[in-house]
Amino acid sequence: MTIPEHWKIVLDGYPGHEDGDVITRDGEIIGAWSLVDGVFFTFTPNGGEAHIFFEQFLGVLCWRIDEWHEGREAVHRTPL
Repeated sequence: MTIPEHWKIVLDGYPGHEDGDVITRDGEIIGAWSLVDGVFFTFTPNGGEAHIFFEQFLGVLCWRIDEWHEGREAVHRTPL
């Protein structure tokens, strides 16, 4: 899969499906997205039992996922 340079994440299967994986630019699957009632988008991280983001606009969902993921990455890169 070729990802445009300005995209940080991909919602696999969108458009055309109502759910799929959320994949980073590096190919890491970090969770799942779904479409609720044909209007709202959700994101559930890997290992999560419920969605942590629920948005009407796809762009806002992607931005929030990216911010969440970047925050997690920063924590993992912090030396002890």
